[in-house]
Amino acid sequence: MRLSVLLSVLPAVFLVACTATGNSAQSGSSSSLRNTSGGLCDADSLSPAGQTASQSQIERLVKQAGASQARILAPDRMYTTDYDPTRLNIRVDEQNRILSVYCG
Repeated sequence: MRLSVLLSVLPAVFLVACTATGNSAQSGSSSSLRNTSGGLCDADSLSPAGQTASQSQIERLVKQAGASQARILAPDRMYTTDYDPTRLNIRVDEQNRILSVYCG
């Protein structure tokens, strides 16, 4: 009886551990900027490719896109695949130059 209880609880323990690890990994591996006045993101009119992803540049892009937050996607990093229509994703290279921007 105790073995069956242990086996039924064990997957839940692992699931909670993975969830906690995933959240800390996400916040540790990506930079995020929040804009409380933003709404749905629209990156179609943005063309910042080749520019340096400075703090002021990121803030300007978030404002222009109407996004509520930004996520910097650096090479060799892991990220969640969740879709957030209010988030501007900014993909950068090793020298912190912007490669592309898109919402999601």
